[in-house]
This record gives sequence, structure tokens and C-alpha cells, in this order.
Amino acid sequence: MFEIKNFFLLNNISPSAKTEIINSFDSSKTYKKGETIYSESSFKKAIGLILSGSATAYGENVLKKSFREGDTFGAAALFGNEKPYISRIIAKTDCEILFVDEKQLRELFIKYPEISVNYISFLSERVRLLNRKISLFTCKGAAAKLFQYLLDSADENGIIKITNMTSLAKQTSLGRTSLYRALEELTENGYVSRDGNLIYIK
Repeated sequence: MFEIKNFFLLNNISPSAKTEIINSFDSSKTYKKGETIYSESSFKKAIGLILSGSATAYGENVLKKSFREGDTFGAAALFGNEKPYISRIIAKTDCEILFVDEKQLRELFIKYPEISVNYISFLSERVRLLNRKISLFTCKGAAAKLFQYLLDSADENGIIKITNMTSLAKQTSLGRTSLYRALEELTENGYVSRDGNLIYIK
């Protein structure tokens, strides 16, 4: 189970303040496998933090993203009046979710300025990720397939650790020759760089 103290909003917050903030949060909510968490017309204006279990987001019946323990959703749509919600989020397994709504977040911004910086940093990283995905449109074939896999597998810093090229070929369903050519194409065009068993998305 994901520990709330590791929530990205609480980065660089003192232990005592973390405890105070966590105690101020509303109780988490549980959802059964297959239950709708958010729909296009029914959703909370809140950041959802998955404490346990997993969920999936769909748009026009197409799988858009999977969420696991420690992942969040709803941050980009928190402020503003945009309706409907962009996705339908379904519980993939039984799951437990903590919600931090707009009112709570505004209060935290005022009391703990570090939290507003954490929130902005988080959204900035989402923008960078979106820009990386847009770059897919300039890639074709095996390179596009590999780049999509790397985007989906990268950590928050855009780093992927691979076991070896044989394993990566199996995970991407690419032949070794196609994989090497695709990685070379991505590297030459400045999308990624490699250092041993680490691949960095730029």
C-alpha cells in the first residue's frame, strides 16, 4: 500500500507538518473492481491518489492510461470550469483512493507555499511528457513503437532501466535488428540517449 507521506504534494515538507497535513485529509474511498470512479459527467474536482489497487482511464472506449499505487489523476483538471471530464476512470481491481479537493488544496497553498511549488512542478512534468508524446508524430514504424514503449515505461525523470537488448526486444515485440535501428533513429534525432543499461528520454 502506498504511504501518503510519499505523496508528491508533500515533497520537502517537514515531518511534523506532513503529519498535520495528512491528518487534515478526508478519509479515503474504496471502489470495487469494475466500478466507475470518474465518468465524463460525474467526477470530483480533486486530485485522486491511488493508495492501493489499480485503475484504468478510457477515452471514447480506448484505453488511455493505467494507474497503479502511488499514481495520481485529476490534477490538470482541478482548477477551471471545463466539462465534461476528459476520461472515464474504472477500477481495474478493488482499490482505495485519497481525494484532495480544490478547496483543501487552496488552503494548503496558502499555509505551505512549498506545496504550490510541488503542484506546479508536477504539472510542468506532465507538459514535458505531453511534448514527448507529440514527438511521436515525427517517428514512424519501429521507432514510433519503441518510443511509445519508452514513454510508458519511463520513471518521473524520463529514465528507463533495461536488463538487456534481448529482453527489450521481447517487451516491444520487435526483432533485434529492428530494435537497434529504432534506437539508433531515436538517438540520432535527439529523442533519447543511452548510457549502458539506462535510456534517457530527452
